[in-house]
Amino acid sequence: MIQKLNSANEQTWLLIGRVAEQMEDLEHALSAYENALRHNPMSLSGLTQVAGIARIKENYPKAIEFFQRVLSLQEDNGEVWSALGHCYLMQDDLQKAYAAYQQALYLLPNPKEDPKLWYGIGILYDRYGSLDHAEEAFSSVLAMDKDLDFDKANEILFRLGIIYKQQGKYEDSLACFDRILRNPPSPLAHADIWFQIGHVYEQQKDHVQAKDAYERVVADNPVHAKVLQQLGWLYHQDGSSFQNQELAIQYLTKSLEADSSDAQSWYLLGRAYMAGQKYNKAYEAYQQAVYRDGRNPTFWCSIGVLYFQINQFRDALDAYSRAIRINPYISEVWFDLGSLYESCNNQISDAIDAYARASELDPANGVISSRLQLLKTAQATGGQLPAAPGPQDVHPTAYASAVVPPPGLTGPPLLLQPPNQRASFRADSRGAPNEISLPPPSQGPSTRSPPGPFRGGPPPPVVIDENRHVSLHTPLAPMDVDGPGRDFPLSSRESSSRSGQGSLLLHHPSSQNQTPADDGRTRGHHR
Repeated sequence: MIQKLNSANEQTWLLIGRVAEQMEDLEHALSAYENALRHNPMSLSGLTQVAGIARIKENYPKAIEFFQRVLSLQEDNGEVWSALGHCYLMQDDLQKAYAAYQQALYLLPNPKEDPKLWYGIGILYDRYGSLDHAEEAFSSVLAMDKDLDFDKANEILFRLGIIYKQQGKYEDSLACFDRILRNPPSPLAHADIWFQIGHVYEQQKDHVQAKDAYERVVADNPVHAKVLQQLGWLYHQDGSSFQNQELAIQYLTKSLEADSSDAQSWYLLGRAYMAGQKYNKAYEAYQQAVYRDGRNPTFWCSIGVLYFQINQFRDALDAYSRAIRINPYISEVWFDLGSLYESCNNQISDAIDAYARASELDPANGVISSRLQLLKTAQATGGQLPAAPGPQDVHPTAYASAVVPPPGLTGPPLLLQPPNQRASFRADSRGAPNEISLPPPSQGPSTRSPPGPFRGGPPPPVVIDENRHVSLHTPLAPMDVDGPGRDFPLSSRESSSRSGQGSLLLHHPSSQNQTPADDGRTRGHHR
């Protein structure tokens, strides 16, 4: 009798919960389902509905707990495994998301026609950095029956546009962005899509169309810091027909007025000042950049170039050494070191070592290989050498972080089967065995593949003949990575007071306390 009463109460509360859900009253629905569970803690409907509401409310830990309780009672429920995979994905637990999606693929009766499942798998591999697999998953969702109750097409097109851009498939990327330009997915606006279009054109070196797209964004939002930053960089670049360093400085300054915390804007402002040989202003801008991001190797490479160009060779060596400790795989830094050793006192052996490392990192660079061969020949024959080359600066985004799989994510990708692959499902799988396959995983592309781990110590010191290398500029102080950031560059009076001879402290980097090399990282970028 009590069992029947509990069952009746359970069903009543479940009915109340369903009615409340239909009225979009999630709080009362949740309360009703929890009351149902008081009468029957193993109610599959109650557990599933509580988990579903927690997921809607983005309370993922609670959703995971209740989905796991469902699976403890009904472990072959493919839909619950799929929902659990999504919750793990939202918690950024990619290994558990992968395992849950694997179970869903195994248990769902027709997984190839489940858009929610492949949408989640697409996001999983987008996060993982496996762009080809993410592209296939998202494309499969777009190809599914339009009658299916899953309207994520515009969001998927945006994600595909980003993926195609990263893959270098620029026309496909532009096509995706064009399709959603009039109806961007929430919470994005038209300006966000124009920004992406501008960036694709910039990657294609079509600076005119990139500028036009960015200017559309600025027309809608005159204080869009990132777009102002991009416009400033466009006006700075040599390849543009409209190059104008003054306009570059204006746009970058406006970007900093909108967001003074962006280290990249300070850095690009320094690059623009360097183009006009405004070394004091470049120094101040770089100083602001390293206050905000002292672990960026690109910044330190450019700081080395600044010191190199004004004959502060020991400070240049210090800057390059910092860059190497953070990321020893930047060919431009090693090339500049080679040039530095040549320029100081004909340290040919040290220069050859540096050029050799640069050549390993960038074997297709004829300038590096030619200089290296020239020095080797001169060293062997005692021949005369032409003047050392000037320092090379690095592209601001050339050494952005390579996509690295999250630690612990193991197992093959969950993908639609290529024609020449056999399915890997067990014979009793509910999934269609001839349509789903698990090919070997692949990682996302990286811009450069390092030839091997760098095991060298700090670069050797430079030997300077003070009589040969007299600077024509007021000496600049070493960069301070720990001082408080200033919102705008110092005035010329402040700059002069900081740059006097009394403030110039030159130390070889090996004698200073600095961060060890083994915890370095490459810089990530905003794109």
